[in-house]
Amino acid sequence: MFLTGVSNVNFVIFLIKNKNIKMNNIQDEFQVLKDELKKLNIDVQKIVKVGNGSMDFHEVFYKSPRYEDVKTVYVQRHTLDHLISRFKECYTS
Repeated sequence: MFLTGVSNVNFVIFLIKNKNIKMNNIQDEFQVLKDELKKLNIDVQKIVKVGNGSMDFHEVFYKSPRYEDVKTVYVQRHTLDHLISRFKECYTS
């Protein structure tokens, strides 16, 4: 599964403001991702940085109730909100 798209970070900022979370670094942003996916019964097992410089991607390893094996998806930091919304679309319908 490879989710793509261009989006902004307003959704992540909205989530953080509503949860009173102070976002200091990328770990905070990925914690929001983990928390939102956990609500969908998706277990984020690990997140690995892939690449460097201005084009870093992160590989997210997750276990879904829909699949027996661990799946991965690649995401850039600025598209985390889009990834969350895509998972919500796929797992709440």
